[in-house]
Amino acid sequence: MGIVVFNNKSSKDIGLEVETFPEYIAPEKLYDIIHVPGRNGDVVIDTGTYSNVPRSYKVSIATHNQISYSKKMSQVAEWLHSASGYARLEDSYDEDFYRYAYYNESVSIENLFNEAGRATINFVCKPQRYYKSGEIPILFSESGYIQNATIHPAFPLLNITTNNTVQDPNDANEIVGSVTIGSYTFSIKYDENYIGSTMTFTVDCDLQNAYREAINMNNLMILNGEDFPRINPGEHQIHFDGGVLSVEVIPRWWTV
Repeated sequence: MGIVVFNNKSSKDIGLEVETFPEYIAPEKLYDIIHVPGRNGDVVIDTGTYSNVPRSYKVSIATHNQISYSKKMSQVAEWLHSASGYARLEDSYDEDFYRYAYYNESVSIENLFNEAGRATINFVCKPQRYYKSGEIPILFSESGYIQNATIHPAFPLLNITTNNTVQDPNDANEIVGSVTIGSYTFSIKYDENYIGSTMTFTVDCDLQNAYREAINMNNLMILNGEDFPRINPGEHQIHFDGGVLSVEVIPRWWTV
C-alpha cells in the first residue's frame, strides 16, 4: 500500500490507502506547426514547453466503525479540495521527486456496504518532476560554479544578501552590486529604506518576482535583458561584486 501527500497532508492521516502503482505518463512536448504553401513538409518550432499530465491513484478507505461512512468520505473530499490551485504533490512510489498538482473533479467514491469505499483520484500535474535534492540550498560566499546535470533549464530561488551601502545615499539610482549566473546578469539598486544595513531579499526566477518578506522588491532589480536568470544545462559561473555579500541558490532541478 502506498501513500500520497497533497497540500502538506498525507493520505495516511485520513486512512486512505493506494492500492496499485500509479501509471507514469510523460508530458507532451509542445510545438508550433506551420504549413508554408509551396513547401514540402511542415515547419516545426520547438516552444520549449510541455503540457500538463494526469496522475491517478486507485485508492480504498475503510471506516473501521470509528466514524460514519459519510463523515469519512467528507474527510477525503475536504482533503482533495483543500488547495486553491496548484499545491505540492508527492507519493511513496516516486520518492526522489515532487510535483505541483491541482484537483478539480467531483469526488465519487464507491460505497461498499457503508463501511468502506473505493475510488480513482485524478490529479492534474505540471509537467515538471522536481528533484527533492534541488531544494537543498547552495551558499556562495564568494564566486564559484554550479552544475546543472539535467537537460532542462532550472529557474532557481535566490536569497541575496547585500550591505546596502553606497557612496551617495541621495542618488536613488546608485547600484549596490551585481549578480551573474552564467550569461544572465542583474544589478541591485540602493534601497533607501535600509540605509547602511545588511539586507537579504529573495528572487524567484520562476515567478519572475523579487521580494523581502511581504514587500515587493522588483524595483531594485535591473535586468541585463528581459529574462530573470536561469541555470541552463552544464556548468556555469556564479559571480557577484560590489556590496553583494552572498548568494544562496535553491536550484529547483527538474525532469519530466
